[in-house]
Amino acid sequence: MIDAIRALKSGDFEDLQNLLQTFNIHSRDADNNTLLHHACLLGNVEAVRLLLDSGVHANASNIDGQTPICDAALSGSAEIISLLLRSKVDVNPPSYWGSPLIYATQNESINAMRILINAGASLNSPERSGLCPLHIAIQRRFYAGIYLLLSKGADPNCGVRLTTPLHMAAKLNDIDITYLLLEFGASPLSVDKDNHTPIDYVSSTSPVYRLLKSVQNQVPSLQSLSRLAIFSLLRSSKSSLVNELYLPNILKDYVLFRHFHFVTE
Repeated sequence: MIDAIRALKSGDFEDLQNLLQTFNIHSRDADNNTLLHHACLLGNVEAVRLLLDSGVHANASNIDGQTPICDAALSGSAEIISLLLRSKVDVNPPSYWGSPLIYATQNESINAMRILINAGASLNSPERSGLCPLHIAIQRRFYAGIYLLLSKGADPNCGVRLTTPLHMAAKLNDIDITYLLLEFGASPLSVDKDNHTPIDYVSSTSPVYRLLKSVQNQVPSLQSLSRLAIFSLLRSSKSSLVNELYLPNILKDYVLFRHFHFVTE
């Protein structure tokens, strides 16, 4: 195992090929990692392809329950994630530390996130401390990731110890994230463990305060509710259907929430 890992780290593909002639590809290290775990963590696409072709167990878990796709997400390699998914691996392995989507979000790898989500990754599953992918994206001010998660159905009101994404955005005093969350249905009246609503965490002179104040006692408009309902229906089928409608592009962008400057799709 040590020689094979050394070959992986050095990038010596020929040496790795030779070692695999006599090496048991199902061998494990002290933490129960297979060689595939190591290859995925290093982002070595050719080694991953070679190991998969050699018949390695693509869904093997280590002592923490992490499978190779977790390590691929840690490396941020969308290509390796795609290779593993073609081998029918579980996109939501019961890992102790977090899901592949959690890791891809931490790495701000938008392509890896998109592939995982399209493969059925759980949008609201928390990691060990209780943070969901949306919380992590907000912590990092990863705007494209926040939009992607919300547009694919992440819960804008999911709480970690009663702290919602909107509480986090308010603490960051970030007007863009606050507005985006409100647009996707976040409640400005949710209370955390200290019985505080999001507005309690911003200065009264802040634009975030004025935005939250304007919606705090406001009943959502029929237009806003209709938009969310239409978007939900499109998301459950195909958002591309809206492009077949005879509507102005500005209206299509509005229905699909594509009018934000950080949207990458």
